[in-house]
Amino acid sequence: MTMFEELFALACSATLTMTVSADEKSGRLTVNVIPKPRQDTGEPALAQPLSLTATPQEFDTGFIEALCGYREVRRSLAQQAEATKEVIEAAKAASVKKASDATAKAAAPKPPAAKPAPASTAATTASPALQDDDDGANGGDAAPQAATAGAAAGSGESFDLFG
Repeated sequence: MTMFEELFALACSATLTMTVSADEKSGRLTVNVIPKPRQDTGEPALAQPLSLTATPQEFDTGFIEALCGYREVRRSLAQQAEATKEVIEAAKAASVKKASDATAKAAAPKPPAAKPAPASTAATTASPALQDDDDGANGGDAAPQAATAGAAAGSGESFDLFG
């Protein structure tokens, strides 16, 4: 490939900026090839510039190979970044599916619970203080109060024990 064919292949995946500077004393050139990736891959290494310093003769013989190697490494990095992106997206999709399955399972109707045992009779549910102890201290009206208490408890109505 020629230099411009190699630059074209590299520019297909990124916009390139090139800078060239010369050092007269050493007789060397510095060439910077700075890519700006077109796609947001999130991989900072893809924006790493190629910076070479050599004599003009060395650039004539080795610049194309240096560009080719740089392009191949960039392509490999881009492929790795794309593969990583696909793995992350698959993991996100699996996580969303798992969460929606858990939500659906939690929202599913539950079987009815066992019915509670029927309430016992008024005499067993009434307070012992309300039951008649046959000493006549309550004037014999404790049994009607207990019956009233049991009836009120069964009907959901409230009553006044002390009134």
